[in-house]
Amino acid sequence: MASFFKTLSDDMEKVAQVFEEGYQIMTGEATRMGEAPDATGATDMDDVLEDGNEDHINLEDIEEYGSPLMGMADSVMSDIMSHQIGPQTPMEQIQAFKAAITWSEPFIQCLLAFHVAIIVTAIILTKRGGTYTRMGFMILLGIIVRLAERMNVMGNSRWEEFATQNYFDKSGIFMGIMLCAPLLCVCFAMLFAMLREANNLLVDVKAMKIKAQQEQQKRKKTKQEKQRKKKD
Repeated sequence: MASFFKTLSDDMEKVAQVFEEGYQIMTGEATRMGEAPDATGATDMDDVLEDGNEDHINLEDIEEYGSPLMGMADSVMSDIMSHQIGPQTPMEQIQAFKAAITWSEPFIQCLLAFHVAIIVTAIILTKRGGTYTRMGFMILLGIIVRLAERMNVMGNSRWEEFATQNYFDKSGIFMGIMLCAPLLCVCFAMLFAMLREANNLLVDVKAMKIKAQQEQQKRKKTKQEKQRKKKD
């Protein structure tokens, strides 16, 4: 803990030093800092100082030639953020993802209800549906997964109409976890159930075939015994 506060104090000292040196540059007290500035940028800034004098420099001139504090402030802030500790373990990442979602909002609840309806439908079709019905349902889920990228783009542009925050980032993490992953799990579960049924059918067919062969052999033996009795 002591090392953390020490690092934080050092970073704050860096920030104060950067702003102090920037102030010196803007007032003309310093002309050089830790690294040599770009020759073209320094010449342009000197021209502004000479032509308009220091009292006549306005914000438009600074924006035109660029503030010398921008790059230095970004580097200092990146150094500060590099010391921040984020989620490290998978459990911490899951907890961070759960904390980032507002589970009480209607959009999330409707999405969860949609997945519940999909799971219930998949269970019913697995127990009572035919092969073609289940295949059609799996194809429908595949189409929804395929269109997830387009839905993510649409959601990113219109999220304010149905959500409290923008869940639709460019990488599609939310859509992948909250939409595609459950649908793919349902598809794999239905496919596994179909393969299991096919395996059971093959076993039953093989057993019936063996039983039929045994009955045929018994019939042959019975005929042979009858023929022997007739001869005797």
